[in-house]
Amino acid sequence: MVGLQYTDLVCSKLRQGRVFSDSDGHAVTSVDITPDGKQVVTASEDDGLRLYDSGETGSLKKTLFARKYGVNLVRFMHEPSTVVCASSNDWDFSLRYWSLHDNRYLRYLKGHRAKVVCVEVSPGEDRVVSASMDGTARLWDVRTDACAGLIKLKPSHGPAVQPNINFDDKGMVFAINTDASSINLYDSRNYDRGPFETFRFEPDQIAACTALKFSSDGKYILVSGGECVWLVDSFSGAMVRGYRPSNPAYGAVLHASITPDTRHVIGGTAGGSLHFWRSLDLPPHLQNTIAPGQEGEAAPGYVVREEVAVKHDRHVGPVNAVMCSKSTMLLVTACKNASFWIPDL
Repeated sequence: MVGLQYTDLVCSKLRQGRVFSDSDGHAVTSVDITPDGKQVVTASEDDGLRLYDSGETGSLKKTLFARKYGVNLVRFMHEPSTVVCASSNDWDFSLRYWSLHDNRYLRYLKGHRAKVVCVEVSPGEDRVVSASMDGTARLWDVRTDACAGLIKLKPSHGPAVQPNINFDDKGMVFAINTDASSINLYDSRNYDRGPFETFRFEPDQIAACTALKFSSDGKYILVSGGECVWLVDSFSGAMVRGYRPSNPAYGAVLHASITPDTRHVIGGTAGGSLHFWRSLDLPPHLQNTIAPGQEGEAAPGYVVREEVAVKHDRHVGPVNAVMCSKSTMLLVTACKNASFWIPDL
């Protein structure tokens, strides 16, 4: 846990310490940070994978290209000189276990039959879970080429959407959504028994889901996508609170993250703005809230419209990724550039 907390003051004082435009105007589609916060990796639409030193120099260390396959999603393995990534082309649906040290593919993880749209690595071990538009999630042990497990993703409460996955901080549980109105929780060791819990929501409560994110304490799941971001209780499935930009002109929230101290939710929009909301503890001057649903209905949570800070005109294009380091005061966002945010106190 970081020593310096994400207070309202810290959020308002965050600035772009570094802005990297190495992808020459191509969108950065994915970012990841090592657990110690010392390295950042990005994937971009120019088929490039870039490794940055975020601990000492704040500089680009290495650029590698996947001209044949492209690279759309990337995650660090526990050995930070290796990553797992998914292709961006429309014909290769494998994952690649990639050594950054010598620019070599160590394994091709094959099995999906359509585009891979989500990849996550367990915090507890080198176990990878991927989700595809073929309607399956697959589990992989990178010590072997063979798929270690298969989960068929069947919509349980509405039409199928792009599936998303995230592990809790200990790697004991992972969450998957198969439609816009439900989240399934799986025991990492007994996933073949099916979900041990399913949270269902009203169809108009979560209009879209582009990412799931557990809080560091495992108590909440942050659901990104659409006009509103939702904080869901990971034990009861209750919708605790929602967060919406104060001005609709900012556009939909494409990706969001919750700070390691769980004090704030940070969301990036289609309009390129970055928004900071208090996650739970709202002071009186931030009580401008609306109830979701139709007039007269009982609201399962409140939607917060006022931010503690908004960063305007700092991104080139939509904000595709928002990620906080778990151990340092580093925030990384991605648009057509990659930005490292640090507090200017």
